[in-house]
Amino acid sequence: MEYDVIIAGAGPAGSTCARICAQQGLKTLLLDRDGFPRSKPCAGAVSEQALKFLDFKLPEHVIEKECLGIRVHYQRRFVEIKRDQRFAVLVNRRDFDSILVNKAIEAGTRFLTGEQVVAIQDRRDIVEVSTGTQSHQGKFLIGADGIHSRVAQAMRPSLRKDEIAIALVCQVPADDREISNRLGKTLNLYFGEAPVGYGWLFPHRGYYSIGIAGLASRFSKPREALTDLSHALHLKLPRIEGHFIPLGGIQRAIARGRLLLAGDAAGFADPFHGEGIAYAILSGKLAAQALSETVGGGKSPSFAVSRYCSETSRLITDQLRIALRMAYQFERHPDLFVRIFLDHPEALRRYLDIPAGRSDYRSFQRWILTHLPLLLFPGSRKETAVHNQY
Repeated sequence: MEYDVIIAGAGPAGSTCARICAQQGLKTLLLDRDGFPRSKPCAGAVSEQALKFLDFKLPEHVIEKECLGIRVHYQRRFVEIKRDQRFAVLVNRRDFDSILVNKAIEAGTRFLTGEQVVAIQDRRDIVEVSTGTQSHQGKFLIGADGIHSRVAQAMRPSLRKDEIAIALVCQVPADDREISNRLGKTLNLYFGEAPVGYGWLFPHRGYYSIGIAGLASRFSKPREALTDLSHALHLKLPRIEGHFIPLGGIQRAIARGRLLLAGDAAGFADPFHGEGIAYAILSGKLAAQALSETVGGGKSPSFAVSRYCSETSRLITDQLRIALRMAYQFERHPDLFVRIFLDHPEALRRYLDIPAGRSDYRSFQRWILTHLPLLLFPGSRKETAVHNQY
């Protein structure tokens, strides 16, 4: 059978792309190497921005906690912000990813598990995909198969250690009452624990998610760092799982011929706070829109490549470049971070508008530059009023 689009990887990027392609009448095949539902090492925070990119409401049973506050720690200091409206929810990725896959199947996608892409032939008029058991042909192939994407390997070299973060995460079982008393609906972030990264403690249903992430090229002992953080928080770690996160904001090839990359495979993850789900969903939508216009309009593959690259550059890459600069600036000048975010909670409140889907990095950067003298040289009445308000 020949498909209009074959998608490798059934995470948020792949399943979103498959669902929209099928809704647009494209003959769609979704492949994943794992059986579903499957576990996924992840902190489980899904921003309100990510939920807005979905065109359906997430079922209530999938949401384990709503996030109304954040507490940012640095050394012995911290600042806490609470909001009236949520800026994120906490989910178990097993349930979350299953919902997205089922939505794709309902739309008409054919879904095959246990099918890992092992070889790709990008021909003039078709793409042939070989798995461990069979081969499939399609007009386009979407690589949404993660940071070690086989599709990406057909387009460009593998990512270097200075282009990825290593993350360790652990689920610590606990009573829901204990979790609520300790954390409520607040996310805790611990900066200074890892190079170009941070540690975290998130409340879930029946367990804490504790983890740490940092730049792979400079994070030599992540397990020791996570153990030290758990001791400081008086938590005993059971099984520790690891995964890699691409550093977003770096210029990379994301499309060529009949191949397009989405999500982590394309490198679309926030380099400052590490979230990749929002950009996975958005890139999956943009890929589907480009393919729908191309296949439905009888256009050449070059149109899909051009359309997808221009839209992802405008809506994703440009934002992640600013986030990447922020991440490196914090690493080089942590005192500047302290003076801006910990001494002036208004700055943190405005930053939270980004995952809340009310602002973006460009607007935040503009606000910071406009208020920089006030933020770096305290003492004015206006600044004191803002500080005391929160």
